[in-house]
Amino acid sequence: MNMAVEHTKAKFWKCALQVNPASYITYRGQNQDFSEDDYNQKLLEVCLEESIKVVGIADHGNVDSIAKIKQTFNAQGIVVFPGFEIASSEKIHLVCLYPEDTSIQTLNNYLYEFDIDTSNGTAPSTKSADFILSTVIDKGGFVYAAHCTDDSGVLKQKLNNIWKNKNLLAAQIPTSLEALKEQGDQANYQILLNKNPDYKRDKNIAIINAKDIEDPETLRKENATCLVKM
Repeated sequence: MNMAVEHTKAKFWKCALQVNPASYITYRGQNQDFSEDDYNQKLLEVCLEESIKVVGIADHGNVDSIAKIKQTFNAQGIVVFPGFEIASSEKIHLVCLYPEDTSIQTLNNYLYEFDIDTSNGTAPSTKSADFILSTVIDKGGFVYAAHCTDDSGVLKQKLNNIWKNKNLLAAQIPTSLEALKEQGDQANYQILLNKNPDYKRDKNIAIINAKDIEDPETLRKENATCLVKM
């Protein structure tokens, strides 16, 4: 992040790490009422009202909308991590985010490397999760397991080999750990605490809240953001 001049010590930043463009709502079978520019402006307004300082852009297999969002947000001092959400060959969803100065052409090159058809961004890659994880990390990016306890999530699919991959640094859950426990999801609760021997990691995974943003107002929900120390 380009914060070295302004910030000389670590602090917690409120982050929304799964923000989608105006077109995303079509994946939900709905029509978008906003123009792209109006949607971006509304996203910005909610971020400012909610004190969200960092966003990650994670449309499914497409990066065409990032440039406009970045221009709108950067003008108000909000940092944008460009990236995308993709499905691995095992059909688990991963959000891949990159440094803020990564160009759109470079992002498209990454999608090509992952064998993603940008006209059909929800189709799974031919590349394994292990390949995606190591490649993103090698390029200076960051990966988290999207909605890990839900459909297309690594824990829902019971893929403990991927869960234990050292390059998987974080996982998204839909609520709090305690809420998972209270809801009776004891199995995933134990895994997330790193207490299940079949899923035991050398290093505890970071647990985050992020939520697919299909409407700017979704950013106001408690589970749409998390605090990250940077």
